Order: sequence, then structure tokens, then C-alpha cells
Amino acid sequence: MSLHPRIVALACLLPLTLAACSSSSDSSATASAERIVSGTTPTSTVAPATPAEIGGAATATVTSQEVVATGLDAPWSLAAMADGSLLVSERDSALIKRVRAGIATSLNGPGADALRRMVDNEGEGGLLGIAVLPGDTTYLYAYITRADDNAVLRMELNGDLLGLPTAIVEGIPSAKNHDGGRIAFGPDGFLYIATGDAGQGDKAPETGSLAGKILRVVAKGGAKDGKAAPGNPWGNRVWSKGHRNVEGLAFVADGRLYASELGQDAWDELNLITAGSDYGWPSTEGTDGLPADGVTAPIETWAPDDASPSGLAATHEALYMAALKGEALWRIPLTADGTGEPQVILDGIGRIRDVAVGIDGSLYVATTNTDGRGQAREGDDRILHLTIG
Repeated sequence: MSLHPRIVALACLLPLTLAACSSSSDSSATASAERIVSGTTPTSTVAPATPAEIGGAATATVTSQEVVATGLDAPWSLAAMADGSLLVSERDSALIKRVRAGIATSLNGPGADALRRMVDNEGEGGLLGIAVLPGDTTYLYAYITRADDNAVLRMELNGDLLGLPTAIVEGIPSAKNHDGGRIAFGPDGFLYIATGDAGQGDKAPETGSLAGKILRVVAKGGAKDGKAAPGNPWGNRVWSKGHRNVEGLAFVADGRLYASELGQDAWDELNLITAGSDYGWPSTEGTDGLPADGVTAPIETWAPDDASPSGLAATHEALYMAALKGEALWRIPLTADGTGEPQVILDGIGRIRDVAVGIDGSLYVATTNTDGRGQAREGDDRILHLTIG
């Protein structure tokens, strides 16, 4: 693992009660946040949380792990619900399931039927990221692979019933590999969408292409859904460029966005995302090829055997990154002036696809040992609830 100069990092929307936090502050944090959202005029009533303390201990341990669901089929994305349940997408079956009291029940209705008809699960594609409109669980958004593209859909959610989908973003390049797929709402109320380069690395630096990007769009359950959010750097949907295959997005309390990205042969990356920045692909990978004019360096890099990162989550004290080939959960502690040394905090459960912060601030992880690349064991795939200390 190659480490890089630390970049100041603040925490996430939901506090997690873990180890002691740093009480020091950094005046550059506010300036950094202002640079990220410069020119934007948030139109949502969703406001970022403001934890009293930012930062965590240099190391931590998983003190307990509880299995809360078993028998899942290649789970890809977790979404915490206000009632304490979890929604989980299954990549290959194209089902969205609600996990409550240890039982996983499939959502149904015309939207569920439509997903099964529309989703193309060849290769790494399928039903990927899901997100629920903050403060209004009426609308569920999903990133899916179709026969000819990747698309983001909106569906009404009424209990366990899904309404017919409306495509809000279409034409995202798709392939058997590098489909991206993570979606997340920012504290500014807009939806951020991670796309892969779909094997077309030359498209990643092009601001007119949706390949190899992080997009930022309106998503409020109305007719403007999918349009470019105000303040986007190129006046279209693109927020950042030069990505190979981002599969993790996590927001911190001041509006910062972190992304975990799968590299090719040399380095996987953790990046701090800012508006209009170029993250180098395909001319750079990790620190190879750097420094390069106009390219933003990653905060951290890992060899693919140690990571191959997917989902990413943030609390007030650390970032947590799921690793596929590395079969681990990495913890990157936050400090007053940057980030600390990454640490494997959980292993021995196989490939980890996603990590999420529950509504109560606790952590959940989803394994993906049944996706054709892992070694399935009894009970796989599973969702685990973690206690950290």
C-alpha cells in the first residue's frame, strides 16, 4: 500500500459512537467546503449535520458482529431507512429486499416486475446502487444496467410496493465491466452518480461523455429529475472526470465527497472529489504518471490484491471502505488535519461489497461471495451489523 500526504477530512451525516474524537479544528475545512460547492444554490431542505467533534482514534477494532440477514443473492447496495430497516439491492436477481428483524422480504408491485424485465446482469452489470430521497421515503432511485446502457430510475415507494420506474438519466455507457453504479444524495440535496468508463478510457476525460465520471443531478421526485444541478462546473451533469470505475461515494458533514475507485493493474484509489477536478484516468493510475498538469492526486492508494474497493461510508471519526479482492473492511481514521493510517478492521468473511451507516449511526456490511468471483460459504451472502470500539 502506498500512502500520500493527508488531506483534511471531516465526517459524515450520521454520528457513530466509537473511540474518542479529536477536539481540535482546522479553519481550512470551511474554505475547502466552499470550494467544493462554489456557485451552487441548494434547492433542498436537507441540511448537513454538524457533529460537535470531528476525528477518531488512530486504531479501532470490531468488538462484535451480528448477522442480520442471510441467503442473499449478490447484494450490491445498502440503504438505511428511517424506520430502522435496510433496503438491499441484489445485482443479478434484480430484486430489492427490505431487511427487518432478521428477515429479508422482496419489494413487489409493478416497479419490481419492471426491474426484473429491464435489468441486464451480464458481467458486472445489473441492479446496482440504490438511494432513497432524504426526508421523503416516497421515492427510491436505482442505477441499473440495461441491454444498451446504464440508467438511473426513479420509483415511488409505498411500504413494500414499488411503482413503475421513470428513467431520469439514460445513455450512460455500459459494458461487461466498469459500470460504476454507486449513487448517493449529498447534503446539498442533489443526487451524485458514479459511472464507469465501460472500457472506453479515452472517454473519461471528456466532459461531453457520461463515461468515467461523477455526475450531479436534480432528484426531488419531480419533472426536473435528472437535469444538471445548478452550479455544475461545465453546465451539464458532470461534476468530476477522469475516473476509471468508482463504486463508493461518501459525504462528510461539511459537504465533502470521497470516492473509492478501482484501478487497473497497479493502484486502487481513495479520492477527495471537488467540482471540476480531473482524477487522471487513463493517463495516470494512483501516483503513476504524477505529477501531471491539472490532475488531482489520490489521498490513498492500495494494490488491487489488498483492496479492489467498492462501497464507502463515513462517520464522524473515520471512513470505512469495502474491499472485494482484498476481502476486508478498511478503516481510514479522520484527524484534525487530515486522515490517519488505513487499517484492516474486519476480514475472514470473504468479499465485501458495501458498507453503510444505519439510521442509528451503527455500521452494516454486505458480503458478495455469490457473485461468481467469490467462494460462497454457508449462509452467504450476508449482512452483518458491526460494533466498533
